[in-house]
Amino acid sequence: MAAVRRGAAALVTRLRAALSPRIAFPYRVELKEGKKYAWCSCGHSRAQPFCDGTHRTLAPDSVPLRFTAEADGKVWLCGCKRTRSPPRCDGSHLRLWEAGSGTRR
Repeated sequence: MAAVRRGAAALVTRLRAALSPRIAFPYRVELKEGKKYAWCSCGHSRAQPFCDGTHRTLAPDSVPLRFTAEADGKVWLCGCKRTRSPPRCDGSHLRLWEAGSGTRR
């Protein structure tokens, strides 16, 4: 019986981790000039930092930020979803971390 409880607890932990966005550090990505991108604004996408459509079921009020890259090159895109200059990272994750938010948003 204890093994069943441990198994159930492990399953709940995995489900929470899968369904709950985390405070994430920025993603360094290579963008191509003129290419269109959709930045995930809900935090649930498995294709972070880009949208994979997961918001449709897990965060229906959320919409991705669509943008076109202005130049070729590597940029830091926000992972915590609290940036004041989306989709670029502005260091907001540092304020969240310092505030003691742990690893969850």
